[in-house]
Amino acid sequence: MYRYPVEVVSDTYLSKVGGFSYELGKREIGINAKALEVNTSIIPNETFATLRTFDDRRPYFFKQRFVVVAVEENMDCYKMTANGEVVLPDEIRDRMDVKVGEDVIVNTVESFRVDGDYSNVARAMLWHLESRIRRN
Repeated sequence: MYRYPVEVVSDTYLSKVGGFSYELGKREIGINAKALEVNTSIIPNETFATLRTFDDRRPYFFKQRFVVVAVEENMDCYKMTANGEVVLPDEIRDRMDVKVGEDVIVNTVESFRVDGDYSNVARAMLWHLESRIRRN
């Protein structure tokens, strides 16, 4: 029914940028409410996501996190997400190197797998660092 977002890997989606809207806060991205319900496991206003283009080479932890917001039919930006495209806040238009119609990866893995508890991530990084020190 909706072309986007398409789940590529568990909790990772492919979509297009539908446009920029003044209705979203600078830490929010909007996706058609029905497309979220039908195509994803994203929980609006609770799920955090990072965006990545195919040219983006920044490490994951340096990417900006957004709250996914459901765009309803009564909102002005609804026409930008008619097929489930991602709508970005107007405030980040100059800071984010992304164009309307460009493919983006919406990554919600951290929101579901890590959920704010970075202790295992920190422990894994320390283990990796210590093992490298021991080898040298």
